[in-house]
Order: sequence, then structure tokens, then C-alpha cells
Amino acid sequence: MRSIDRAGFLAIGWLAMFAGICGCRRQIEAPLPIAVQAITLKHEVVTSEMRFTATVREQQRIELSFKVPGTVASILQVPEMEGKQRDLHEGDEVYADASGPLARLDDSDYQRRLQTVFERLAQAQAKQRATEATVTAVQANFARMNALRERGSVAQQAFEDVLARRDSAEAELDGVRREVSTAIVAQQQAEDDLKNCALCLPIAKATISRKYVESGERVQAGQPVFQVMDLASVRVAFGVPDTKINQFRTGQILTVIADAYPGDRFIGRVSKILPAADLRTRSFEIEVTIDEPRSLRPGMVVTLITGHDQSLILLPMTAIGRGETPEETTVFTVVDHGGHKVVHKRRVELDGVYDNRIRLIEDGQSQLGEGEVIVVTGAFRLSEGQEVRVLQSQEPALRIGL
Repeated sequence: MRSIDRAGFLAIGWLAMFAGICGCRRQIEAPLPIAVQAITLKHEVVTSEMRFTATVREQQRIELSFKVPGTVASILQVPEMEGKQRDLHEGDEVYADASGPLARLDDSDYQRRLQTVFERLAQAQAKQRATEATVTAVQANFARMNALRERGSVAQQAFEDVLARRDSAEAELDGVRREVSTAIVAQQQAEDDLKNCALCLPIAKATISRKYVESGERVQAGQPVFQVMDLASVRVAFGVPDTKINQFRTGQILTVIADAYPGDRFIGRVSKILPAADLRTRSFEIEVTIDEPRSLRPGMVVTLITGHDQSLILLPMTAIGRGETPEETTVFTVVDHGGHKVVHKRRVELDGVYDNRIRLIEDGQSQLGEGEVIVVTGAFRLSEGQEVRVLQSQEPALRIGL
């Protein structure tokens, strides 16, 4: 009787153990919902920033030279320390109205030449007046003789002599008038030559960038004397690929910064967009003018910043998964189903990385839109129709720079 009781006891123990194991299996086969983080998609305004590096150039650079040859008599004097004066040199700023001529030639030869031309013109004009008086007299005599000839009161030979004197006087007058015209042109040329002995600034304000001659030096016509730069405004140029050229237009305002002046900002204006791309770089050159360059100088390196606002839906990279093909991308959306949160896989089309997120193309092949809730962490553990438990998710801050 005791052995039967022991056998029964063992049987009861085995049954209890089997029941416990089966209970554990049933709990494993019914897992709890997977915890995920999710966000609700919405449009947000994104400022896309583009930066380009360029070198400052002067607005224009001009080589100045005398139009006539001669000896440099003087160079513009500018004040120096302790009230002294010195010759103009590189780095000096000059003004067309206030500074006066940058240099002068010895004009004594040109003064004498002008005086000689004046005398020749006066002589030619006096000769013209005398010839005009002679022509007036012979024309009156010819008119009288012609009237007598019509009445038959004068010999043919006398009439022909008067006619010849008239033609000769008129021809002489034509020659004298040409002499006067030539003398007038010579006078104008002499006056211009004398005026060109002074080398003046052709623009309102400039900075001397090169000085090629000194006082007392002989120069030829067209020989460079000074090189000046117009720094009232400066310009910069940079290349833009064809994918970005449509984001620029003439008159557009850009921000300019320079490493030489940290914390200082300059305003640039797009002044020129070349119509064709450079054959070597395949980029379009854009020129920007800085109307108030202040301390900017040619050769300095600057950075141009431009941006535009867009309304986009951005997906975190952690939400993106692979689809059925290598080219297909998907995300999991969270929907309510019978009081439970379940996920469904949706195909998305993407374009462009913005900081740590990717832009959703809404009008393409995407099966996603604003207002939908997507899984941003834990998506790799999910499968279609699986139940999830949504945790609160904090959307990342957006910092855009292209």
C-alpha cells in the first residue's frame, strides 16, 4: 500500500511539472507589444543654406598714360606726417575733383606750338577776308560786263577776261578757306595736346595700385604712368552647377562674410549671371557686387551665403528601411486596429538629405502624407501587422546647410 502511494505521488508530480511547462510555452507564444518611438508627420519651413567661396576683385582697374610724349614735370603732392608733402604713390586714395591732376608734363613745347598755330590761323583768316573782298569785286564786275554783253555793248574778249578773273578769285577763295579749316584743326589739336599734358583721374575716386614713373622721367605717348583701382564697390565671382543655377537671379541679395573680419557681414547683390557654362568646370559663373565694401580689399577670400525657405516633410533616417527591392525604401506607420496599435509598411520616395533627416517626395510614389504617425526607432524588429506600444518621441532640431 505504501509503494502504491509513492507511485501515485510521483505521477501527480510529473503531471504538475508538465502543466507548468505547457503554461510557460503558452506565455512565450503570446508576446507583449513591442515598444517603439513614433512621430506625427507635418510640414515645416526649412531654410536651405548654400555657401560659396570667392576672391574679392576690384570693380575696375585702369592703366593711366599720357596721350602725348614729354618729360614728367611734377607728380601730385599729398600730405605726409609732420605737415610734409610727398609724391603720390601706391595705396594713396585720390579724388577727381579735389586732388587735381595726378601728374604733369613739361608743356613749354606745347605752349609754343599752340602759339604758332594761333598765328597761322590769324594769317589764314586775314587772307580769307582779303580774298573774299576780291571775289566780291570781281563778281560785281562780271555781273556788269555780262549785262553789257547781253546788249552787245562789250567785246567778247573783254567779257572772257572778266570771267577768268572771277573764276580765279573764287578758286583762290576755296583754297584759302581750306587753309583756314586746316589751321582750325591744328589749333584744336594743339589745345588738346596742351590739355593732355595733365594726367587726370577718369573716375570720381580711386586707389593707386601701381606707380611706374618718377618726376623728371621721359615718357612716351601711351606709356603706363599709374594703375588705379575703383574700390568704391568691389565684386566677387563664383561657379554654380547647373542644378543650382535656377536658384539665382539678377538683383538677388546675398550675405558675404570674410575670415579677415570675423563677426562682420557685408551685403552683396547679384549683378551678372553668365548665360553659358564654362567648358572646363561645367559651372555657370555668377558675379556679385558689394556696393559698400568698407574694409574689403582685392585678393581677400570671402564666403557668400544664400538661402531660400521651403515647406517640407522630413523623415528621420532611423525610420527608413528597405523594401522588396534594393531600390525601394519603406517606413512603418502606426494605426489603430480594434483598440490596439499595429504597424503597416508603406513605400516612400525620398530626395535630399537635410542635416540628419531626408525629404519626403509627396507627389511621387510615396504612400505617405502629412498627419500620419511613423515609427522612428525600433523599426528593424517589426513586421507587417505587428502590435506595438508607442513611446513619446522627441523630434530632432533642424540645422540645414548645403
